[in-house]
Amino acid sequence: MNVWEIATLRSVNARGGRATNQEIYSELESGKFITLTERDLRKSVHGDYLAYQDQVRSHLSNLTQAGDVQRVTRGNYVLTKRGRRRIERK
Repeated sequence: MNVWEIATLRSVNARGGRATNQEIYSELESGKFITLTERDLRKSVHGDYLAYQDQVRSHLSNLTQAGDVQRVTRGNYVLTKRGRRRIERK
């Protein structure tokens, strides 16, 4: 299982199953679901944000395509039953 995807799913779950990008970042920064390294905390080469945030956005796209989360509106996600089962198995 992908560590970033599981951490992202758990972050959404920690917010009651619904979270914005910013809330997911906050959960990950807390260190509860993943340990961010110096490399993760460096500025991204793709824009004016941190590298781990680029990882999260990429994995949210994958999780949406897989049916683990549903994108409600831009930057707002809901954990699906499939996503909930995925983190319960881990």
